[in-house]
Amino acid sequence: MPIQLSFSHSRSYSDLDSGIEIPAILIHSGTVVRTAAKIDTGAEVCLFSNDIGQQLGLKVEDGIPIKLDSLGGAVEAFGHEVLLQTCGLAFPSFVYFAKYPGQRRNLLGRQGWLRQLRIAIVDYDNTLYLSRYDE
Repeated sequence: MPIQLSFSHSRSYSDLDSGIEIPAILIHSGTVVRTAAKIDTGAEVCLFSNDIGQQLGLKVEDGIPIKLDSLGGAVEAFGHEVLLQTCGLAFPSFVYFAKYPGQRRNLLGRQGWLRQLRIAIVDYDNTLYLSRYDE
């Protein structure tokens, strides 16, 4: 028997060789930062650049430390709670900000983003289908 899924939101994305990138909005203490982030279902956590943390008014290194393994080597980062919005869905999220400036990509990973959602990707059509997990 086929499985039926329903989703409250859908979003088209650009057909980039470098992956699926979508707009992301981070909010902390009334400060709003708009950016783009790559969906990375293999990433343990959400990781954003140090610059975004600074723009949010965070003292990045006062957060919870983590050392992440990446293809380019170890990445030191610090975790903070923010409001994260993507594709019209917003929720409190614990995300990490790189210790050093120059992080080239923002990543939407499993903890902080993917585990908050039900998601389907139809890459042939460049379309995401999403709902909050608790809907």
